[in-house]
Amino acid sequence: MHLAQQTILVVMMVVFSSTLVMAAGLVLALRANEAGRLWAVGHVIASGAGLVIAASASAGSAELGALGAGAYVFGRLTIYRGVRVYYGMSEHAALLHGVGFVTLVLLMLLTGLPDGSRLVHGLAYGLLALISFFTVITMLRSARGRRSIGSPLVLASHLVLLISQVAALSYGATFKGFEVTPFFLQPEGSVWLLAPLVAVLLGLFGFCLMSMEQIIARNESGARTDALTGLLNRGALDMLAISMIARWQRNGEALSCLVIDVDYFKLVNDTHGHHAGDNVLREIATALDNSRRASDIAARYGGEEFCILCPHTDEHQATALANRILRKVRAIELPGAGGHASVSIGVAELRGGPSSREGLWRSLFATADRALYQAKQRGRDQFMLASSMIEETPVGDALQSVTEPQMIV
Repeated sequence: MHLAQQTILVVMMVVFSSTLVMAAGLVLALRANEAGRLWAVGHVIASGAGLVIAASASAGSAELGALGAGAYVFGRLTIYRGVRVYYGMSEHAALLHGVGFVTLVLLMLLTGLPDGSRLVHGLAYGLLALISFFTVITMLRSARGRRSIGSPLVLASHLVLLISQVAALSYGATFKGFEVTPFFLQPEGSVWLLAPLVAVLLGLFGFCLMSMEQIIARNESGARTDALTGLLNRGALDMLAISMIARWQRNGEALSCLVIDVDYFKLVNDTHGHHAGDNVLREIATALDNSRRASDIAARYGGEEFCILCPHTDEHQATALANRILRKVRAIELPGAGGHASVSIGVAELRGGPSSREGLWRSLFATADRALYQAKQRGRDQFMLASSMIEETPVGDALQSVTEPQMIV
């Protein structure tokens, strides 16, 4: 099946008009997502440039075509920046902006030459092929891309674009003396020449999916982490604790719990304000995170209280972690002339108790919390093993300490 050039131009304008409207809406929807915002802005620029190119082909204006081609290259470079941001790479904004600007100026200057049209098409297609190639390589090298639903669509889109661009360059170099003729300027072309337009739509859809996946992942992460410290929050800790206790029930693997409370924290807040107190909490959270092993789970339990769960670790092995925490926290300077921070730590190992997993978790935390209380009474800035406590507190009082704040600060 063959399509007339006028039909291809009409399809081209319909496709780019659609992508322009969709991308413009996505600019607002994805404004809080850096990669998504770059993708949307890039598609807005590329779609607008596509309409300019189609209009220039209808009017026969070489200058307008060069302007559209330069803008289209700039839009694809912006999309490539978004890909790099998505995969956590440096976006090279200044470099890519410079390439886009130089390309636009160069394309406009080439229109004044006798072979200007041929040079414009060749340079534009060559740069677009390079952009597609680097985008494909960037995505293939990223393990994260293979886990995304939208990335295969984007990858397929750029592969189609790359193949069509290389094919146009190869055909022009082989049969037409290095004269590249864009698909929309073919006097009579196969329906397969519309593949680049389909690829543009496919890519936009894939980018939308990738952006949505990233937003959802961040929202889920935000629901699990404490906004102030970046550690897990209490809800996430409870869920992970239940799963660890289930493993303890199945395999009997040791599981220890450290409950950590900042000493004299109320005094910091009262003397220097809550902003200074927040800074102290952030520094202590960093110390906890840097002290734990990769398998340990650290969380902010509430207020100035933290908790670390240590799988495959008995109570005495957990003392090594407690000592590391004490040393790192002692290096944190308090605001003003307040000296250095300190924490008190209660350490307990899961040994048994209620039959339910929730009950076992409450019992383990309560035991470590009781040990923490003893460490406070003995002078603070130290840890206390639950097994070494001389005076035992009734179980009812221990469970109550999980929900009621300690009076000692």
